[in-house]
This record gives sequence, C-alpha cells and structure tokens, in this order.
Amino acid sequence: MNRHVENLIVGQGLAGSAIAWTLHWSGQSLLLIDREQDNTASKVSAGLVTPMTGKRLVKSARFEEYWSVAVAFYRRVEHETDSSFFEETDMIRLFEDEVARSAFIRRSEAESLGGIEHWEGQVQTGGIIRHGIAMSPAARVNVNRYQEVTRSYFAACDSYQQMDVDFEKDFSVKDEEVQLASQRLSAQRLISCQGVETNTMFPSVPNNPSRGDILTVNIPEYERTEVLHRSVWIAPNSDGSQTVGSTYDWKNQTAEPTDAGRQEVLQKLNRIVAGTIAVSSHVASVRPTMKDYEPVIGQHSRWKNVFIFNGLGSKGTLRSPLLAKELLDAMEGGEPPRPSVNVSRLQPPPTAGNQRRSLTQQAQETVAATLQAGDTAIDATVGNGFDTCFLSHMVGETGRVVGFDVQQSALDSTRQRLASEGLSNVELLQQGHETLGQVLPASSVATVMFNLGYLPRHDHQIITQPETSVQAIKAALKTLKPGGVLTVLAYRGHDGGQDEFEAVERLLLDLGQHNDLSRVDSTPTKATSPVLYVLRKSRTAAI
Repeated sequence: MNRHVENLIVGQGLAGSAIAWTLHWSGQSLLLIDREQDNTASKVSAGLVTPMTGKRLVKSARFEEYWSVAVAFYRRVEHETDSSFFEETDMIRLFEDEVARSAFIRRSEAESLGGIEHWEGQVQTGGIIRHGIAMSPAARVNVNRYQEVTRSYFAACDSYQQMDVDFEKDFSVKDEEVQLASQRLSAQRLISCQGVETNTMFPSVPNNPSRGDILTVNIPEYERTEVLHRSVWIAPNSDGSQTVGSTYDWKNQTAEPTDAGRQEVLQKLNRIVAGTIAVSSHVASVRPTMKDYEPVIGQHSRWKNVFIFNGLGSKGTLRSPLLAKELLDAMEGGEPPRPSVNVSRLQPPPTAGNQRRSLTQQAQETVAATLQAGDTAIDATVGNGFDTCFLSHMVGETGRVVGFDVQQSALDSTRQRLASEGLSNVELLQQGHETLGQVLPASSVATVMFNLGYLPRHDHQIITQPETSVQAIKAALKTLKPGGVLTVLAYRGHDGGQDEFEAVERLLLDLGQHNDLSRVDSTPTKATSPVLYVLRKSRTAAI
C-alpha cells in the first residue's frame, strides 16, 4: 500500500461531509470518496431546519442541543471555506383549520412555547388573511453549496477523490486496517455514509427509504420571504421563484420525477395559493430513512474498525453535526451511541443456534415489519412503557401512539421513559383498555399491542380481567385498518391468568376464522408459560 490514512469515508452527503469536517478538526487524516451522482437526497434537499414537527406541533426531540451544535458547525465551515450557505430565518407554519388554531391558542395559554408565536398575514397580494405560527430559531442551508465547498476544500488538501466502490469486492477488512487494493490505499477505519445505497456490511440500512419530489415554481403575487409550511413547504428563491416540496413515497424507489409526484405537490400547493402556477423544474430523490425514523451511527458487529453514519432522513441538516461528534467520541473509545440511534438496534435477532428470542421480541418484530412512519398505534396495556417507547420510535415524529393503563404508577414510569428518550408523540390515558374504542375511530390504527396480566414489580393483585380484555380486543379489531396487526401476549402463571387466557383464546380463535391468526408458544412450553397471539385484520372481511 502506497498511502495510509486514519479514516476512509465512503459517501459525501450530509453524513459524509459532517464526519469529514469533524475528523479534520480533531487533527485526523482522512480520504473522502464519492461517486458524484446528481440525484442524491442531499443534492436535492431543501436544507430546512425547524423547531416544530408533526401534525401536533411538538418540538423536535433534543432540538436545542442539535441547533446549537449545527449553528457553530456551519458557521465554522463558512469561515474556513470563505463561503456563505447557512441562513438563520424565521419560518411560518399555517394552521390546517380553525380547530388546529383554537387548539394552539389553548395550548399557548397553558404553557410557554418559547420562540413560537401566533402569526397572521397574507400569502399573496390581495389574498385572504391566514393564521399560523412563526417558528424561531430556524434556518435554511443551501446544501448544494455546502457540499460544493466541502468537496473543494478537501480536494485542495488531497483528501477527496471521485470514486465508485463496491463494499463486497473492493475492500479487504482486517483487524488492524482496511485495504482498498485497487487504489493502493489503506486506512485504520472505514466509515460508510452511502445514503440510500445499501452495502453488504450494513444490509439493513436504510430499511425504509422514502422517495420525494420537489418542484421549482412561480406563484403569482407571492409575498412571503419566510419559508412557509402546510402539508408542503414553500421556500422563496433569490430569483423570485419558489421551491416547493415534498412528497413521501415508500413504494416507488426510483429517483426520477413522476407525474403522480408532481400532481401531489401541486394539489397541496393549491390549497395554500391561488392562480396559475408555472413549474420550471421537477427533481426527485430517495431519502435514506429508517422505519423508526431515527438515524444510524455506530460500529459494525464484527469488524471493530468499520463504522456507519446513515439514515438521516429529512432532518439530516439539523442532526448531522451533533451526530458526527457523537460518532467520533464512540470511535475514540468514549460513550457508545445512544440506543435509539445505535446501529446495534438493527442487528438480526438471535437464532435457535445461539439464543432464543423472547415472545416480547417476536411481538415487536412482527409489529416493526408492519408499521410505517406517520401511523397511529395503540399500547393497550402500558405497564412500564417498553412497548410504548418501541411504538413511538416506529411511527416517528409524524405518527401517534395512544397508551392505556389504569395505574398511575405505570403512566408515571412510562412518562419518565419517554422523556429520557426525547419522545413526544405519545398520549397516555389513565383508563381501561376496554374504552379504546371510545377514543379512536374505526379503521384508523395500524397496530394494537396487549400484554395481559399484572404490572411487574408492582401490586400483583391488580391484573387485567377476562371480561374487560375480551371487550378491549373486540374494540381493538374495530379500530384496526384492514391489514393492521394486533398482538396479544397472555401470561398464564398468576392467579386468574389461566381463566383470562382461555377467554381471550376463545375470542381470538373465533376472530381467526375471518382474519389471519397465528400462535407462538414459549420454549420450552409449559402449562403456565406465556403465549403470543398475532392477528392480522383481513382486508375484506366485515368486523
């Protein structure tokens, strides 16, 4: 090998650029390589950074921490490259309707929403007065410019190279180094930042890519100089045009514009503005998103000198600087990445040859294969909140989780667990799960999870009952969308557990005549061991 560097980074999107600068500032040598595609997610990204997210207008988890690091990071890159691409600017989020406006007013009267204020004004000259919120702090990053100056800077330092590599064929990984023989290059570490492109070392990343369309348009009499949000975002450009996006398509994985994507953006835009909209350009890309809507950083399970930084999704502009610091810390022997972002969460479940999976794990694996970001899910028996947090991660910030439990202690411990993981898309209700049909409408929920029995480490006399559990499962099936999944983990070893199990089993076997039902027993199987039932609602059968 003729050349040796400490770090070899594959992929120069938001992730690759962030870790390259972070390593460079720490004094380490690196080579950043990229195949320079035109339609990557980073290159068509709007680079928007907003504090609020989702339909319920909640603050993004850890926003203040991400924001402070991002501002310092981008300002430093601007200074060192003598460029300008980071603009702090207020953003406006329009209310969907009067109900949303009233809910915000009540909420603002009850709590401090620091940096978030009521807004009213015209979108177009002579248009109607609209209402929304002004969000601050917020920013817009010219991602194309940021990547251009990054590429030029490292090329000038002989630390960038255009190259297309195949992880399986081109790299030789050994405990002490990684070799790229075709380039006579070796490195202490290999860091995969390849965006939507998967590789054999990390085949599960990304596991839920989403395609997006973005249009450049000219809206007649458009007034706003801020970025405007409502179903789509509208970002004004210096030439008087506007960039508008974006769709979220989890079925079509081609990075080519489509008529369907164009029409979806225009239809949503027409709910905000009036007049004939001229489209001057249409681009599309596929985001490297994950099912749990969380990024992925960390170390390969086998090769300790191979790392990954990926899965940033639509919040990559905000998150990448802080995540790069956390990854560097982990690579240098410091704290490992948080469980919610650590790549270890994606490792395949143990097999019979090494360790049996618990029924809880199997229930979560089944649900994870079904849920999509933005879905609504129910934890019918909150308990200590493990399934609640799992569901919260699965549906992401745009989704909703509703949890039921009769015990205040269960709700308190779950709130603490949610807070520690920065999760805010959960509504906890102190009421029996048999009431869930009164809270959520029919055919609106993607999954419902039940763990029957008592709350561990609490009063074992307080248990779920046969009558209310049967009533709750019937109601849960009605709330499920066609194709939705219901899991019931029934424990038989406590007083009353067998009676409840038999009542629930009779119901599920009856429901299984018109829906897809499976049973999973514990291993080894005993008369008192728990049983997992998984029911998938028929797409055609009547309830």
